[in-house]
Amino acid sequence: MSNNKALMVGYLQSWSNITFTQAAEQGYTAIVMAFGKIDGATVGIFGDAFAASPSETALKADIKKAKSKGAQQVLFSVGGEINTYNPNNVSTVVLAQNLVEYLTDYGFTGVDFDLEIDGDGKYLDELCQAIKRLAPTLLITAAPQVNQFAPGSDLYLVSTGHFRMYDQAINNNRFDYLFIQAYNNPWPKVDGSKETNVDFISKSFINLKKSIPAETQIVIGEPANRDAAGTSIFTVPNVPVNIYPLISDQYQAICKDPQFGGAMVWSINLDAQTGYQFVKAVKDTI
Repeated sequence: MSNNKALMVGYLQSWSNITFTQAAEQGYTAIVMAFGKIDGATVGIFGDAFAASPSETALKADIKKAKSKGAQQVLFSVGGEINTYNPNNVSTVVLAQNLVEYLTDYGFTGVDFDLEIDGDGKYLDELCQAIKRLAPTLLITAAPQVNQFAPGSDLYLVSTGHFRMYDQAINNNRFDYLFIQAYNNPWPKVDGSKETNVDFISKSFINLKKSIPAETQIVIGEPANRDAAGTSIFTVPNVPVNIYPLISDQYQAICKDPQFGGAMVWSINLDAQTGYQFVKAVKDTI
């Protein structure tokens, strides 16, 4: 069994018809709404509503009920491919205050930075620091991708390409968890494995431990199925029929490590399309 900090993490797309409560009932213990938005000092939801619980009252009730069904964390994620993170250099103190008020009002337990831009790492570090100062119990997480200088060299974390936007915040221990996107980058190769190999889960975890502070929990993320990512364990010819048990075995291999933070999937909605096979296979390891 894994350590008690380990989470079964799933991103929940804000434009779909699955509620936080339904996700919790499937066994997700950390549900990450994709996406919230930051526009200057203004905080809100991408598309202005969470489709499955579209009113403010409904969303607050949904989040509260999800917690009663086993969701330990309900996180508000900004960024993504569409980039909903646009602080425009507004004061980090003002933005942190608005963000903390918003999260607290709705019942979110933290914020996730899924940044896929070449942005200001110093600003991000200061924003995280300001959030923690105001609300020490709020979780702060990030969802970096991986890259490397040359095949076989150590992995490092990026927002996109070779941009190491997260480095300062990671080194200053701002993040409680890192939800690593172990997909969509076909070239990194660690100990003979690429993101198309299922054992990249354990091998990348072991390699990343070298550069991530010991206090930070590491969560290796995978797509739910072939539709969920451009390059992954699901995009190779002849995907094994037992791929989900193989994924579970990989998490099992690392789950006793004190830095093991659980498993992550993009996304709960895509997992639902294939009968929740990912969460069913993995949740008992967590």
